Amino acid sequence: MQLLASLAFAAIGFSSAAASSLWVTEAPAYVRPYLIERFAPAQAVAVGPQIYRFPVTGPSSGGAFSLISTAAPSSGDLGVLPHLHQTHYENFFCLKGGFQVWADKDDVGVNEARKLTVGDFGAVPSNTTHTFQLTEPNSEMTGVIQPGGFEDLFFAIATSNYTAPTMSPFNYTAWNASTGAGGDASEISALEAFDVYAQLDFIPRRDFVNGTAPSTSVWHDGPNELANDSSTPYFVAADYGPKYLYKGSAYEIVQPLITPLQGNGSFTMGTLTLSRPLNGSIPASITLANHTAFQVIEGGLTMEMSGETNTLFTGDVAFIPGGTAFAYWSLGVFAKVLYIGAGSETLDQLLLKNATSWEFAVFPTNY
Repeated sequence: MQLLASLAFAAIGFSSAAASSLWVTEAPAYVRPYLIERFAPAQAVAVGPQIYRFPVTGPSSGGAFSLISTAAPSSGDLGVLPHLHQTHYENFFCLKGGFQVWADKDDVGVNEARKLTVGDFGAVPSNTTHTFQLTEPNSEMTGVIQPGGFEDLFFAIATSNYTAPTMSPFNYTAWNASTGAGGDASEISALEAFDVYAQLDFIPRRDFVNGTAPSTSVWHDGPNELANDSSTPYFVAADYGPKYLYKGSAYEIVQPLITPLQGNGSFTMGTLTLSRPLNGSIPASITLANHTAFQVIEGGLTMEMSGETNTLFTGDVAFIPGGTAFAYWSLGVFAKVLYIGAGSETLDQLLLKNATSWEFAVFPTNY
């Protein structure tokens, strides 16, 4: 009986998504409110075995930021040649599986690497040499890149478009295939048009101990701090960063990963952990001046926007343009979402005005 109820609930959710005017299969070419399902079939491209999808693009965000999803099997090769961006600020968030990220920046004395597992985060400001490697059989990496438009690179270098009627994250026949992280001199030089500057002399360090290099770094064994400026790369393990508790119609634990300080006033990013609303109440609508995006990390998030009420599940993305009223709450006993905000007057900054410092990854046992 429980299984039948679950299947019925899933079918209802799918039908609602199909009928809704907010649900799209690819990011629109202009700014508008929309929702996009995880592994949406349109606008997916392959770069070797890696499948890239683009839930938020430069056009859909008015140039504010891009959200890029990468799904791939494990590989013995680097996922991309070592490089830096002179303009773009790139952020890595592990949604599933695991991958290694390297970040090197001489002028701030950083040459570090981490094994990112679910919920871990890495910030790579401009002019930071970096690369990554997929290390688990089924991994999914969320990239948030500011400003928007960086997806043009992947359209240019794609080896093919990707379609899967079953919405499989990637093609399993590409298992252990080379990621093509190399490239000849002419190809590498051409990438500079996309703000990609190859750093072929960079040698990724391999002295990992418990997922971190150097071994003296704090990683999954103590608090991680955010950088004190917008130019220093850094890493934050899941639930080991700063936390704040906001109490409204429900509890929300705000965990900033990028604040206006690290984002140089251009964007913010972090996670929200939501309790179920008290006594079934629905939160009041919020209207922000700047654009916001959500990606569900865990659980189900219900949203009210543009006259519709929809529920998003793990990996689904919502884009809320500035000036659009919206409300959100947990469908179940809790939900966790990744948020991205354009500018410095963002959702997290609004919540933090009435939040208190909090030590724990879960909300209190009583209201």
